[in-house]
Amino acid sequence: MVIPCSWDVVIPSSLCPDWDGYPTATKDTALWLASTYLWAATGRQYGPCSITVRPSQTNRAELAYQDFAVMPGTSGFNVPGGPFLFGGRWFNAGCGTACCGNSACAIVLRGPVASVDEVVVGDEVVPASAYRVDVVSGAWLLVRIDGECWPMCQDFRAEPGEPGSFEVTYSVGRPLPEALAIATAALACQYGKSIAGGPCALPARMTRLSRQGVEVEVAPPEPDGKSTGVKLVDDVIAMLNPNGLKSPPVVMSLDLPEQCDRITVIGAGS
Repeated sequence: MVIPCSWDVVIPSSLCPDWDGYPTATKDTALWLASTYLWAATGRQYGPCSITVRPSQTNRAELAYQDFAVMPGTSGFNVPGGPFLFGGRWFNAGCGTACCGNSACAIVLRGPVASVDEVVVGDEVVPASAYRVDVVSGAWLLVRIDGECWPMCQDFRAEPGEPGSFEVTYSVGRPLPEALAIATAALACQYGKSIAGGPCALPARMTRLSRQGVEVEVAPPEPDGKSTGVKLVDDVIAMLNPNGLKSPPVVMSLDLPEQCDRITVIGAGS
């Protein structure tokens, strides 16, 4: 993800009285600059992006995939047992590890999952009441709960909506915090003032100014300082990203301790 998504920010007149008077192009540019800057400054983790995936768990030559179905370790082709890959980790066959003693028909999605918009199997849309989203051992699972199971195989030669296809459309990313939306509005206001040629609170790019016997020196901002010069905005950045992360943290290890806590984060029909 190289641009922010779902940054729906409203600029209130109480925060920026001149906003409504700016041309549309000025407002669009100011909002884009503010949202892109703050998205990067807060670790590129906020703003869910809608994506559509054709779930695949293997690299089988016949363009088919196998999901984590009823029993881990069963291949779906009458070949039981053996190791299997689940949520980026390898497990031995058996139900005492990944599914924690309770078989569940589930597929792994890239998280964090903000919402599931649509699931289409073949030419049929699966009702939202038929699935939910759980998190177990760091893996985000789309769990089928209506007594059916997800397709064991998918034909990638089939177009979406055709028999043999399987498609999931969902939003990945963290919702925009209210504090970050307010900070975006405040920063967009200052960008708008600057673009319109008026005075603004953005830091000046000068080291010394002498006028009528008064000298003012302003230190240039540091490239990695993550400082806009607008206190409200800088306070929100420090609150949401105190360690200055440039991207969401990712843990990649095959030696993580095994956990059996399954948490439902998006209920059925949500």
